[in-house]
Formats: sequence, C-alpha cells, structure tokens
Amino acid sequence: MAKKKSAKKTYTVVTKPKEFLAKTSKASGVTLAKDSKGYFVYTHRAASKHYKTIMSIPKSVIEFIESTG
Repeated sequence: MAKKKSAKKTYTVVTKPKEFLAKTSKASGVTLAKDSKGYFVYTHRAASKHYKTIMSIPKSVIEFIESTG
C-alpha cells in the first residue's frame, strides 16, 4: 500500500484574549488561529474569512461559526 501524504498545517492556533472572549459567550466554542492571510475562527466544520486583527472579527461571525460545530 502506498503511504498517504499528510497535509501540513499552514496556520497557528492563537490563545484567545479576554477581550475576544468578552464579545460573546459563544467565543469559547471556536478556535482562534492565524496564518499568512490574517486571523480567523474555525470549528471542525467551518472557518470564517480572514481579518487583520483579532478584535476585528465580528460577534456575528463568531456566533455563526460556533453554531456549525
């Protein structure tokens, strides 16, 4: 059997600051990450678009992405 190539992760998981967690109670249900395009939130089913800063991620986006997980 041929070995399957493993996909390399191109992002880094970031610790959520208190200000981010204070935006909405659902912020604890998503993962915050950063890659070359910016910051984004994700679950195992969905990811948001990229934003320049952590605090520029809208509350509505956090809540929607959390609802997918």
